Amino acid sequence: LLLHQFLSWRELLGCLLISCCVSGKAAPPMVVDDAKLYSQSEIEQMEKMISEIRETYQMDAAVWTTYSIPDSHGDDSVTVAWADRYYEEQGYGLGSDRAGVVFVLDMTNRYNYLSDAGTMADYLTDHRIEELLSAADDDLELGFYGDAMIAQLRKLTRFLKEGIEEGQFRYDAETGERLTGLYNRLTGSELFLAVSAGLGTALCFYLLVMSRYHLRGSTYRYDRSNMKVKLVRDDEQFLREKVTRIRNASSSGGPSRGGGRGGGLGSGMHRSSGGMSHGGGGHHF
Repeated sequence: LLLHQFLSWRELLGCLLISCCVSGKAAPPMVVDDAKLYSQSEIEQMEKMISEIRETYQMDAAVWTTYSIPDSHGDDSVTVAWADRYYEEQGYGLGSDRAGVVFVLDMTNRYNYLSDAGTMADYLTDHRIEELLSAADDDLELGFYGDAMIAQLRKLTRFLKEGIEEGQFRYDAETGERLTGLYNRLTGSELFLAVSAGLGTALCFYLLVMSRYHLRGSTYRYDRSNMKVKLVRDDEQFLREKVTRIRNASSSGGPSRGGGRGGGLGSGMHRSSGGMSHGGGGHHF
């Protein structure tokens, strides 16, 4: 009987362990250095920075170096497609919109590219992506690949800390069509001042109207019993009409047709073969 109970407890414990393993999904690796470009200390520093990004901002970040992307023969869309697919198939991204970014060093085509998704795309506008990539250009040219990636992660952390930029919007990178409205944000102090000013103005109008209707400070009284109004003539006449026409500006708000970089506060987006919406950009080195 004791042996039977012992086996039952072992079976129960085994089922619980199996259940935990099946239900728990391991987080994808932060740094995948397939091209063997980084030292162990550089990888540890990157992983620490990425962990802080994940915990602080609830968005993902990852680094991938590779020689496996085929020669694109000058067609950067090859690297773009591989980066998007890698992001999706490896399970990167946090939250319902899978927000995050993966940095890809494509050593075959000498291309430093990043693919972002979800809310991360709102933080990484076109000009921020250019700043981020430019921060790595010199180190990549000199072969200091670890320093280059750490510089990009440091710049990413700064952008996340600053928040989404005022006036940011998403647009279709191929057509230039605007996909979202302009982002507007109010700081805590601005919101407090706006609410206070609104309440103060409303209170002033209320007191002014109440004082006039109650005729405070006067002994005059209305005799409502004898009040009568009768309209005997209508002298309303039409005098003139004036029409002003204003040219309607384009509603797209994005760059010229064809998209590309340089959209300023815009975040250029494209659709991957897997159906996800991604932003991104890259520099050759």
